[in-house]
Amino acid sequence: MAKILSQEEVDALLKSHAKGAKAPAPAAGPAPPPPPAATAHRAKKAQPLKKVTLYNFRRPDRVSREQMRSLHFMHDRFARNFSSSLSAYLRTITEVNLVSVEQLSYQEFLLSVPDPTCFNAISIRPLEGAFALEVNPQLVFPIIDKMLGGPGDALKHLRTMTDIEQSIFDGVLKLALDDLREAWRGIIDLDFKIQARETSPQLIQIVAPNEVVLLVVFEVKMGSVVGMINLAIPSIILEPVANKFDQEMYTGYKKSSTFEEARLLMESLKKCDMDVAAEIRGTNLRLSDILALQTGDLIPLNKRFDAMLDLTVDGIPRFQGYMALNANQKRVFQVTTARQEG
Repeated sequence: MAKILSQEEVDALLKSHAKGAKAPAPAAGPAPPPPPAATAHRAKKAQPLKKVTLYNFRRPDRVSREQMRSLHFMHDRFARNFSSSLSAYLRTITEVNLVSVEQLSYQEFLLSVPDPTCFNAISIRPLEGAFALEVNPQLVFPIIDKMLGGPGDALKHLRTMTDIEQSIFDGVLKLALDDLREAWRGIIDLDFKIQARETSPQLIQIVAPNEVVLLVVFEVKMGSVVGMINLAIPSIILEPVANKFDQEMYTGYKKSSTFEEARLLMESLKKCDMDVAAEIRGTNLRLSDILALQTGDLIPLNKRFDAMLDLTVDGIPRFQGYMALNANQKRVFQVTTARQEG
């Protein structure tokens, strides 16, 4: 049934027509359903787009994904070994964790580290070039304080390291370079040595500012102190040994890590202090007899003074030997045999 327009609607249509406006088009009925092919095409367009990754053609990634994976594995192993070595060196529980391995320009790396800081250029003979090793001052000063017998608290106001403090901290850097040498030995045997050190990162240029470097970031926890260690590796240095970063190296190096970790654990245990005692067991005495002892009293023993004695390590008998006097007339214990277990 057609709709009957009211007088107001008729007047509005005539007025709009007089002004040259187009009359409203009649309401169209529902559109016919699209064919199946069109429906499938629209459904395909409705799917979410794939994620797009930005790519910088001026600074392309120079290290492959397989090499990045191998570097991540190597330095994760270095973090575990350095954690054990640093804990034994400082005689306190220290945790070192690998945070990330990423590629960026050397200038971006310099802008990301604090100033002043502990910045070192590390030579890597026989390869040409150098690594950059940076230790945050939030970590340097607590370690120095711990080495000097302090509690290892962080400084409230950071400052530049003195020459004496740098010499003291060299022991920790040498420890890190030794573990770093072990981590890289599966690829190439490098001789890591401190080539230069500065408190301002801008004063050391190991590569051009726009050159790509691999930034390896470690987090170190020592009690309530948390600090970062950054290792910058120029990608151009890795080109001569790029063919060694393969799956065989990754798998084979992992198999040999068990023996190496056992050796490092044994080296750490050798630095632990233990109580060693040689005892001459006597007879049973009452407490009243012990309290009544005076100078010159004799206590009967179950063994002769020249009998073989047991040498105990933390209360456990480990060796056998004799008491003796050295040239300075001081009592010593001469070990003759190892005590048989069981």
